[in-house]
Amino acid sequence: MVKRKSLVFVLATAMVAGPTLPAFADQPATAVEMTRAVTTRNAVAGPVNVTITGVEEVKNAAAVSDEKADISKEKALEAGKKALKDYFGITVEDKKYQTSTEYRKDWNSPDRYVWAMNWNYNDHMEYFYAGITIDANTGEILEMNKDGGKYNEQGAKVTTITREEAQKKAEEFAKKIVPGILEQTKLMDNYDDYYRDMYGGSYPVFYNFNYQRVHEGTKYDANYINVGIDGATGEVRNFGYRWDKSLPNLPKKDGIKSVEEATKIYRDNMNMELIYFPIRDQFRYEPVPKSVKLAYRATYNFADMVDAKTGKMIGWNGKEQDQQVKFASLTEKQIDDIYKKAKPIVKRDKELTKEEAEKAAAAVLKAEFGDGVKINSTNYVEGDGYWESAGRKAWNIEFSMENKDSKATDAKLGIMPMNGRVMIDAVTEEILALNNWQYYEGPYGQSFEPALTWEEAYAKAVEMIEKYHPGKIKSVRTEQANVVYQEMVDGKVIPPMEYYFTFPRKVNGAIYEENQISISFNNRTGKVQYFNARWQEDLRFPSTGQAISKDAAKDTLFKVNELELAYYRFNTNNDYQNPVFDTKLVYRIAPKKAPYNPYMMIDAVSGNMMDYNGKTIPIDAVNDFDSLIKGHWIERSAKLLAQQGIIDKNTFKPDAELSKLEAVKMLVKARGMDYYYPVKEAADKLKFSDVSEDSDDYRFIHMAMRYGIIENKEGKFDGDAAVNREELAVMMVKMLKYDALAQGKDIFNVFFKDQGDITPEYVGYVAICKGLGLLGEDTNFRPKDETTMAEAAAMVYKALGNINR
Repeated sequence: MVKRKSLVFVLATAMVAGPTLPAFADQPATAVEMTRAVTTRNAVAGPVNVTITGVEEVKNAAAVSDEKADISKEKALEAGKKALKDYFGITVEDKKYQTSTEYRKDWNSPDRYVWAMNWNYNDHMEYFYAGITIDANTGEILEMNKDGGKYNEQGAKVTTITREEAQKKAEEFAKKIVPGILEQTKLMDNYDDYYRDMYGGSYPVFYNFNYQRVHEGTKYDANYINVGIDGATGEVRNFGYRWDKSLPNLPKKDGIKSVEEATKIYRDNMNMELIYFPIRDQFRYEPVPKSVKLAYRATYNFADMVDAKTGKMIGWNGKEQDQQVKFASLTEKQIDDIYKKAKPIVKRDKELTKEEAEKAAAAVLKAEFGDGVKINSTNYVEGDGYWESAGRKAWNIEFSMENKDSKATDAKLGIMPMNGRVMIDAVTEEILALNNWQYYEGPYGQSFEPALTWEEAYAKAVEMIEKYHPGKIKSVRTEQANVVYQEMVDGKVIPPMEYYFTFPRKVNGAIYEENQISISFNNRTGKVQYFNARWQEDLRFPSTGQAISKDAAKDTLFKVNELELAYYRFNTNNDYQNPVFDTKLVYRIAPKKAPYNPYMMIDAVSGNMMDYNGKTIPIDAVNDFDSLIKGHWIERSAKLLAQQGIIDKNTFKPDAELSKLEAVKMLVKARGMDYYYPVKEAADKLKFSDVSEDSDDYRFIHMAMRYGIIENKEGKFDGDAAVNREELAVMMVKMLKYDALAQGKDIFNVFFKDQGDITPEYVGYVAICKGLGLLGEDTNFRPKDETTMAEAAAMVYKALGNINR
């Protein structure tokens, strides 16, 4: 028997509430942000069963009659149109605009009813969208946003304002809309820049600014201002805020733990879990990773904040750790008993035939669902088509339920007829997937009699592993956390719709979550909803003996992170529709500076911070970019290119010589990376003898070859070689796709004083660069001079608007 344990965990939904300014008064109107990012503050030491209500479900639950609205639909539309005109300069009176209006509960604050209005227009020439959400009882503006453009605009859009300039515009707008509020906030770091630096792209940057309220020197992030600025036009695209005009009864700071005390408590309760992390091409998803790396990640068991008053670890529902989490797992004897039932996996000389696969699938379906299951289609798949079959050959078999009794039962339970699929390995005959796409039909929030307890579902999950993959029971972590979400809708407790279990692969004591057995059960029927087994046997796992200690990993984490004191507001009520808020003073981990965040991993061998591509993030800046360009003639253009990731802030030195590799990277990023194109097909592999396929630079050089910026030929690429000015002109014109034009005979003239020094076959390239305004006003071209990074950056920025997609 499986040893059963129970757990009750209330999953609180964090919501933001607060008064806004009226749309009908003379005061300016306001808007709330389009998307409120929700950060899960718990990395769990083990698989977790969580039932979460999706946005669409909440949306359905919140749809209500508009009879109680103080503001009529007509007045709401009038107010929305006025706000668009006053703050965005948009008039939507024309009949060409399609209008939709919805009366519902506010998703951010369910105790508030709103009118949500949208205006749309789309034809072959242009498109337009605007949205306004107002409080249905007060007429206050809660959300305001817009988007639009022309399809036939010539040339590429270019980022025209720096982040600093965009910030100034955002703050001017915020001060106009909510005077006196911005001064009580602090601008939060933006983490997008790090990933933009990695990938680049010539498309304009969209700047997002998030200002969180600071009360008596401490953040209160239930109140905030958000502003979005279009980097190409400088326009405000969205604005929003939540603000308590009279703050709730915030806890006093008397008698709280010091930051040093809190840090010790936090470190003592934080665990560093050793994992294997898959390493792939950072630009293209590979179903089977090329390698795995040892890494540490922090885990907290649902409690990752320190209650500043009590010194206890608490979770995002405000509860202490021991009130939130209990686990179930198998004993060693139970694991051994299951493992003894395993038979060796035998690889067939020939793949299963279609008939053999269907026979095996029918046996599985009968065992799980009884008689009356009909096979509808059978397809042979290899490798990448499905998540479970990565690196395998398999049969994918679609089915549906024909049993009349089952249909009658399903109808009584309000469940749609069953259909799904079975996937069987064509070589080993293993069951890779069993999906039952049987969903509840009807309005969300209806109570029902659950078919299973969590303990019973856990036992059934173990039984399925015992039935289909007993040989893997010693290679998975059987410990599971039971997180029971006691959700309430309109005062009624709603049981979990499904129970989820994930059994990750365990190698050398470390977890490799890329391989796992995942199982879920429909809690209305008690039947399996899905069963997925993803496993690659041929991976090589490095020894865990080379890993640094857990304490050393914690030291690394705290080099870039620290504990901050904050007012933390949370919902104490299970009923999302009727929130009851409380606030505590907490210490929580926060990055000392971008691009770090508390949940980035640590390379377990080198001890360096690591991003989600397995790349090292330097703790200390490699290059002080801002100081190097400050006051330099290239400062503004360099900032604009850096913000788009086109130049690398870690290597850019304005007066240094430009290498061939730097030129290639800059031009490829300006043109745009193709993240999905296969780069290692035999027909178009790079021929350069000094460029390894495993190099991080391979894709950039390959893309430069594809774009025609460089030629793919035998010999050395010589990426460190300096690029002179005429060579850069040639690469630039090829990047812009004017290569054929540049080779025209006797059609170009250049009027530089040193035009005779230009290589004859390069004259057309130089002339095109001059004609497009890429070279400035110098009377000498200096064709054989080595190009500086600043000169290259100036040419690239001027070229962005001329890129032909």
